[in-house]
Amino acid sequence: MFRLFPHFGIHVGDLARATRFYVEGLGFERMDRADRVEGLEDLLGLPDAVTHTQFVRHPGGMTVELWALESGRSTGDGQAKPSNERGLSHLCMVVDDLDAAAARIVDYGGMRLDATRTHNGYGRLMFCADPDGVRIEIVEVRQPA
Repeated sequence: MFRLFPHFGIHVGDLARATRFYVEGLGFERMDRADRVEGLEDLLGLPDAVTHTQFVRHPGGMTVELWALESGRSTGDGQAKPSNERGLSHLCMVVDDLDAAAARIVDYGGMRLDATRTHNGYGRLMFCADPDGVRIEIVEVRQPA
């Protein structure tokens, strides 16, 4: 019935900042971009909505639609979302070096959530967040002995 899952979207406060974070910081590749898309009022449930969109794809296969409202009517404060907030709770990325990945996230405008650092049966992990507060779980998988 549902044939494909081609992407998911993240509403961002600043499209250029978010694109830089995902492309330069996390290694995604730029794909299609659409500027000044009008006529989305009914689709988005927002009167006079004009959007700007940048699709990015990670070499591992995940595609994300980053989109921003031209009018600046975004809500939220850009802080890391609480884990119990309904909806998309986090993205997950496997990394070679947890500490280096967390530092890179900060270098590109994200934030570390050091209190979430833990170790479980398959490796070390922690949450960080992108510049708009979307949580990113980074996992350093333990190599079998």
